[in-house]
Amino acid sequence: MKVAIDYTPAVRQSGGIGRWTRSLVDALVSLEEARDTRFVLFYAGGGLNEKQQEFVRTEQAKYAALKNSSSPEVRFVRLPFSEPVLTRLWQRLRLPLPLELMARLGQPLSLANPLGNPDVLHFPDFVVPPHLGGRSLVTVHDLSFMITPECAEESLRQYLTAAVPRSVRRADRVSVDAAAIKNDLAERLQVPLEKMTVIYGGVGPEFHPITDTAYLEEVRGRLKLPEHFLLFLGTIEPRKNLARLAEAWARIKNTNVGRGRKLVLGGRKGWLYEPILERIDELGLRDEIVWLDFVPEGDLAAVYNLADLFCFPSLYEGFGIPPLEALACGTPVVTANNSSLAEIFRGAALMCEATEVDSIARALRQGLESLDGDGQLLAGLQAEGLKRVKTFTWERAAGEALSLYREMSRKG
Repeated sequence: MKVAIDYTPAVRQSGGIGRWTRSLVDALVSLEEARDTRFVLFYAGGGLNEKQQEFVRTEQAKYAALKNSSSPEVRFVRLPFSEPVLTRLWQRLRLPLPLELMARLGQPLSLANPLGNPDVLHFPDFVVPPHLGGRSLVTVHDLSFMITPECAEESLRQYLTAAVPRSVRRADRVSVDAAAIKNDLAERLQVPLEKMTVIYGGVGPEFHPITDTAYLEEVRGRLKLPEHFLLFLGTIEPRKNLARLAEAWARIKNTNVGRGRKLVLGGRKGWLYEPILERIDELGLRDEIVWLDFVPEGDLAAVYNLADLFCFPSLYEGFGIPPLEALACGTPVVTANNSSLAEIFRGAALMCEATEVDSIARALRQGLESLDGDGQLLAGLQAEGLKRVKTFTWERAAGEALSLYREMSRKG
């Protein structure tokens, strides 16, 4: 079986769908049952910065080193255009220029299809471009652009509102990250249930409780983290509900459980982040909140382990990898009782109503009181969390994806 996967998000996005794509492909290539599969990873290669180019070289060398082992064949194909150019041509102008032609333009000496005539093409980032052969699978991670439209930039919202419905109609199959998102697609886009497959994301083995205190303290010192803190990690954008989280923290920071602790917000600034910072200023918290920029993947597990509590009161999520990673590290989690978060975390985390500051503050206070008290409440949640994360592995996700590829290939 031959499978082509759009590796563009893996190359161009450090977090989010980029991490999802890298993790899934790594796990696919490691599967023993995938040994007879040939993978082509194609990507928009125009306009890459040096860091992205180095990532591609590293990935090519990594998979080339597997050629003489029992692992499947992995080949890279560079499309000679940037992602914005391809998006403009395929989705905004809707020019019917097939993917195979774009790939061939990057290999002018070859008359053959550089993609190798795949049986299945997997597009992990919401949209399906024109293509000539193979059956197509698109992954739709969430419908935040429809369900929380006020949290998206207008141009992005308009683009996705037009492109995603076309893509799910065009695709042969659709994969989603949770049953809640499957229901959203059925209700909002009338996608037939039988066309969709739920493939939950996973947590890598690097996320686990760490007992090496010297290592943890080295990370604490290097990242300038406080001794005791509540943690958020993710993109700084409205859907993450950070203004309400800051309001909740303002209510408890001077209480018995709040004093001596800080709120740490980690992640890069995304879109429409200015009102979040303005609200934090209005609350007088700008100098009291500890800001981390993007946390390197190698430090993530340590940062989770160092936190007293992980806070993720998002308005809507397709899956929620950060709180799952926190659970895997044994860190108590406060998250919202909505979308996929309710599906995945209820019974393993403290739940709150994302739109109610009182509810968020109450959950934070409960967690901190348990930490400072007998710990019974959190002990039960942490035990359930460590048990639950064992079911969310990238190996399982890759196995389910491979089974779906095989099913699609047989129908082709």
